[in-house]
Order: sequence, then C-alpha cells, then structure tokens
Amino acid sequence: MQNDSGYFRTVMRRTTTVAKVLLVGLVVMLVSAGTIFAASQGGSQGNNTKGVTVQVNPSSRTVDRGDPVNYSVSLTSTNGFSGSVTPTVSGLPASTTAAFAPASVTLASGKTATVTLTVATSATTPDGKADLTIGTAAGASQAAAVVVQLHVLSSKKSFTISGNLGTQLTPGATLPLNLSFANPNNKSLALTSLSVAITGITRTQAAAAAALPCTASDYVVTNYAGSYPFTVPVGSSSLQSLGIAPALWPKIAMLDTALNQDGCKGVTLQFSYSGAGEGN
Repeated sequence: MQNDSGYFRTVMRRTTTVAKVLLVGLVVMLVSAGTIFAASQGGSQGNNTKGVTVQVNPSSRTVDRGDPVNYSVSLTSTNGFSGSVTPTVSGLPASTTAAFAPASVTLASGKTATVTLTVATSATTPDGKADLTIGTAAGASQAAAVVVQLHVLSSKKSFTISGNLGTQLTPGATLPLNLSFANPNNKSLALTSLSVAITGITRTQAAAAAALPCTASDYVVTNYAGSYPFTVPVGSSSLQSLGIAPALWPKIAMLDTALNQDGCKGVTLQFSYSGAGEGN
C-alpha cells in the first residue's frame, strides 16, 4: 500500500536465525540405558574374600553444562561381608561437585543397598567426556572400582527471532523495531548478542521495468543498544514485553537523499535477525 504521497511501504518478512547455545541432550549414546557395570573385590569370581560388589546404572550420562545428573549405585555384600560401606568417586571434571545420598550404608550379609550419586556441573565445567571411577573407601569393604562416563555439553539453546515494523517507512523517517522471541526450551535464555541486517530489497515491477534503483544504501540499520545479557523467558516474548525501552530497540531508517529515490516506492525489505543465548 502507498501513503497519500505515493510513498513507501516497507514490509518486514520474518526471517529466523537459530542460535545454538551451549547445547542439548542430542547425543545418542550407543550404550543401553540399562547397562550395569559390576566389580567385586579382587576382580576374581573365585575369590572367597569378604567384600562388596559395586554396580552402576546407567554406565554413561550426558548433561548440559550447568545442570546436575544422577547415577544409581548398588552396593552388594559378597561372601558374608557385613558392615558399613562408604562409596567414593574420582575423576570429576574441573568445576564439578559430587555427592552420594545417603553418604554411607550398612550392609548385612548377602544384602544390597542402593545410593544415588549426583554430579553437579557448573557454568565453567569444561565440555567433553570424563571417566568417573566409583568404588568404596579403604578398609574391609573396599571394592574394585567401576568406571562410568560423563559427557558434558556446552548448553547452546535454540530459539527464534522475528520482527515487523508494522507501519510505512518514508524518506527521513526512523522506526524502532520491536523484536519478538520464541523460546521453546524448558529454561530461560540469557541473550549475549542480538543483531539485525538487511539481506534483500525487492522493487515493484514498475520500478524494475523503469530501471529505478533502490539499494541498501538508502537505509540505515541501528542495532540493539541495550545491555547484555538480558533474559528471554520460556515461550513467546518481545523487547516491549521484557520492559526494554523503545530507545534501545533496533531501528530502521530511510535516508532522504538528493538522488531520485522513486525506485524505493513500494519496496519489500528482507531482514535477518541473529542472536546467541545461553541456558540459565
């Protein structure tokens, strides 16, 4: 549509840039979730020494950086052992903590007790695979160790950005762009970057037939001027709903130049939106 002076309609086509923020449970482990690793003291099936067998399920876990993950550890009395057993874990990555609940158990002869090992990663835990060694404290109940895997992923999250000026853009005018966000994750995102760029200009058939130019040089994009990071909640939101002042929003301006700008009448501008965010 044209305004009364025959000027300009700028239609925002929503384009989406997906930023993969520190990742998310997409690693397919080639080990059955029900796999159980077991070890007994001395490692020999024929050994009659009293002791403890350790079983861990699952044998491998994948976790986003900053999240906790659990292993189920079964402690079984062998060859008539009875007494207190304290499980242990070693091989944790940097900036990671671990705790057993309960911290120790008392076994009767031939009995099994199960404890939960919780490994808590942090925002600074390095990504990659770590081998965790799970055993028991030294003493009569010391068992051969079991090695399990912990895969830490940098938690990049996927989200979408869109925008529309919602009104006509004319020479000399500057309009704020209220960007919208769709966060499908189960956690809020802390956006650390946000940008808008013109990626294409489509003139009307009449302007193209008359060889009337209209280029990106007729427009100026001013990017988001607010502070980082800012939080994008789960679901749908916008700069406006987040309480960010319009003065800080991205802005689109059409220059009023001395050149003939008739080729910009009725054009359609295509924009791309990009951003990066980390899961909180």
